[in-house]
Amino acid sequence: MQVGDCFHEFSLRSSMPTHVRRLRLGAGVLAVAGAAILTPATAQAFDVADAGAKAEIHPEGNVPGYAVNRVGAGPVNAVLLGLLADDDAELKTYCVEVNVPIDGDSNMTEVPWDSYPEPDAPFSENADHILWALQHSYPVLSVEEIEAAFGESEFNDGLSVEEAITATQAAVWTFSDAIEVDVDDITNQDDPEIDADVRALYEYLTGEENVGIGEQPEPALALEPASLSGEAGTVIGPFEVSTTADVVDVTADLPEGVELVDADGEVLPGQLGDGDTFGVDVPADAEAGDGTVSLRAEAHLNVGRLFVGSVDEVRTQSLILAQSEKTALSVEGTVDWTTAPTQTPTPTPSETPTPTDTPTPTDTPSPSDTPTPTDSPSPSDTPSPTPTVPDEDLPDTGASPALLVATGVALLGAAAFLLRRRFVA
Repeated sequence: MQVGDCFHEFSLRSSMPTHVRRLRLGAGVLAVAGAAILTPATAQAFDVADAGAKAEIHPEGNVPGYAVNRVGAGPVNAVLLGLLADDDAELKTYCVEVNVPIDGDSNMTEVPWDSYPEPDAPFSENADHILWALQHSYPVLSVEEIEAAFGESEFNDGLSVEEAITATQAAVWTFSDAIEVDVDDITNQDDPEIDADVRALYEYLTGEENVGIGEQPEPALALEPASLSGEAGTVIGPFEVSTTADVVDVTADLPEGVELVDADGEVLPGQLGDGDTFGVDVPADAEAGDGTVSLRAEAHLNVGRLFVGSVDEVRTQSLILAQSEKTALSVEGTVDWTTAPTQTPTPTPSETPTPTDTPTPTDTPSPSDTPTPTDSPSPSDTPSPTPTVPDEDLPDTGASPALLVATGVALLGAAAFLLRRRFVA
């Protein structure tokens, strides 16, 4: 019976150390208000810049298990696959695409789960169960730790590394590719004790206790967001660092006068830690420009991170991380800004004389409604003449007769007096 193998076309390539460009960290004391960093800038893209590790296939780092027997298909070798990072750190991975060959010349890149090449494959639905299996088996746990968790009676003469790798890879394939493992004859070893040990661990890793780990592992070094924009005279930020490393070295390539500052507005120290934030302080008189900020750290990659690769646009088998030495990581973010807006002075308005109060007009009474004319009554017969009212009952409308008499007497008296004087004279 021919045994399928995940490996062919191997060629060990020379490793190249990571080239980390050292950049200038601005110095000098800034008169920046502490709250300035809290003013958010405009993010051109809210993507996270993560330090996806680069690695090459490293056959010398492989740890073999046994071949896994499948129902309706041939056996396939279970191997803990070796990768070599750019700085020669060794990584251990399991296969998550059993039917895709692996090319030894492939350059592998660390990516999040949603970058799995086949989005409709079982991997996308079961990645959290794969992570649970990895966290509860070899090499995250030693074989001695697995034995202690099970109890010594579960394994024949203890659990070997080969048995642990075989059971773990079989469990991973069950979730990533929905293979049907021949549980009754689980390996090609024709050894009932080996089969019993592999079966016990496999059934545990794929059984009811595997409830999955919902949160996918974070990158070991990341900067969020990857890019921000702002204007001169402000602090552009905040950027936030996330890392599994103890210390992150920070460098920057910025124009003169532009500085990195911490959350209190102080000049940023050369090192940061997980969760630290910073901003880019741009003087008000700065010209429009841009710059870069670089982070560098040495960290263990998180178990469960995905590695994908291709050669000449031909995809190679995807792998999932099971163990990592500390490896050098770097990530870069960008920032840009426009000139500060020109302030146009507002002219001072002349004083306008205060207008005198205009008397409030009284309300003009509304005209009363015009009465609706009534129908004119029909003319009646001409009435008989009414008797004349006596004179004594009439009102006075002219001079009184008594007054006229008195006036006449007075005039006569005056005339007589004048005649008498005339004659006497």
